[in-house]
Amino acid sequence: MAQGMTSTEAGVETTHGVVRGVVVGTPYGAVRQFLGIPFGKPPVGARRFSAPEAAAPWQGALDAGAFGPDPVQSTDGPYAGVIPGTSSDSASEDCLSLNVWAPLGADAEMPVLVWVYGGAFLTGGGSFPLYNGARLAGEQRAVVASVNYRVGALGFMDLRQVPGGAQTTPNCGLHDIRLGLAWAADNAARFGGDPATLTAFGESAGAGSILHLLGSPGISSVLRRAIMQSPGADMTQSPETAAAVARVFMENAGASDVAGLRRMGPEALLSAQSKTVAAMLAEAGPMPFHPVVDGSLVPAAPAESLRTGTATDVDVMIGATAHELRLFHQELPARNSERILHRAVGDHIARRTGAPPSEGDAEAVVGEYRQATEGAGWTSDSDIMTAVNTDVTMREPIQRIADFRAEAGARTYMYDFCWRSQADPDKGAFHAIDLPFALDAFGVDGWDEFVGADEAAEALGRGMRSAWAAFARSGDPSTAGLGPWPRYETDRRMTMIFDANPALASDPFQRARRLWRPADRGSPQ
Repeated sequence: MAQGMTSTEAGVETTHGVVRGVVVGTPYGAVRQFLGIPFGKPPVGARRFSAPEAAAPWQGALDAGAFGPDPVQSTDGPYAGVIPGTSSDSASEDCLSLNVWAPLGADAEMPVLVWVYGGAFLTGGGSFPLYNGARLAGEQRAVVASVNYRVGALGFMDLRQVPGGAQTTPNCGLHDIRLGLAWAADNAARFGGDPATLTAFGESAGAGSILHLLGSPGISSVLRRAIMQSPGADMTQSPETAAAVARVFMENAGASDVAGLRRMGPEALLSAQSKTVAAMLAEAGPMPFHPVVDGSLVPAAPAESLRTGTATDVDVMIGATAHELRLFHQELPARNSERILHRAVGDHIARRTGAPPSEGDAEAVVGEYRQATEGAGWTSDSDIMTAVNTDVTMREPIQRIADFRAEAGARTYMYDFCWRSQADPDKGAFHAIDLPFALDAFGVDGWDEFVGADEAAEALGRGMRSAWAAFARSGDPSTAGLGPWPRYETDRRMTMIFDANPALASDPFQRARRLWRPADRGSPQ
């Protein structure tokens, strides 16, 4: 328990049995806290690499005073230690639990927010102090939950094409999240929440997981709204790449079939996973374990499913940070930086247009980015490469998703997080910088020092959290502090700019859209 908190017992009867938690103090009042509630049976043995099964009911009162184990994960992956407080102290395959925080003495029918953690689909866990929902629940008078799901090879490897894989399930991690959301929907009212407001919110891989679940048949039966912070909108693995990853994993594990994988210990699987990440870097990128189109839970990639009007009855808020990939900024070789940059931009153009770029196309795009980033002092070839990749892989695809939904008449809200790090201005508004703002976590794991939080950051965080809660409550993020926040429509593309002084902007991504959407090329800025 955090310093200064007090506790007494709190009990709630759920659909599976009574859970006994504690009452904890927060700066906003007392909150009931229930940790480590099992929603799925341990996915071990024959259940490994299979969709989760609902937990069995228990007798008596379940002690919900401690977090359950986080999922099995590597501690030395490509993103380890990049941001503070994202390592697990306790991991196990028996990880399918969730946590609930609810204000003490609050009125019934509070909004319900369920957090889905990120971590490149390789790491993450509900026990991370960064993700403690007590403060958010107390401040916003909301029921807040967080749900564990399997990551890495155990959560996102498609084994259907390897020997013995016919009975395995791809996208196990997504199945875990959906089962956790169903448990939250069934039990929200028992904690004082309104299940009709159930809102999944997450960042990075968590947001990407939510985005993939929007195409899941019948998702509106468990999910009313979704808040997606920096999802990789185009990052869906093809079945062919997923099958190649699985074959390499089998070789690295020294297993001849899935039965052999099920007999191996978690450490051996993690060793094979690390080797596979390195071996598949060129073919599958740094995240080879990723949601894949499976024809059932994920019938199509999000861009395709949302283009056809899927999930129009789920309200959506979506956005990114302005300088996403500066968190992973890498210097290009000095001798060849210009050639590498132009080749990469040409490759991006070819993928977007389906044809090789014309002479001068790449040079023109690079020139546009030099002009756009000059004010920030980011004019080197490496800086331009980072800005291009930020737009191509994150920000423009996110706007495309918003456009599809708006054209289908689905209620959608767009934002752009532009507050820059005060501790290291060169990082700008980097990937994950918005986490402590949305979760009231500046005082956790050194995040205040990591981002250089000041009074303006604290105020911006309060404004964001109020908008998140308002959206969960009613489907409209407008608040007294931010003012009206209109729906995103393709005629004006109104977007909330989160900065020291939040304000609405009309079509702030028009430059990127013109550069990276073939149909919009040549249109005015």
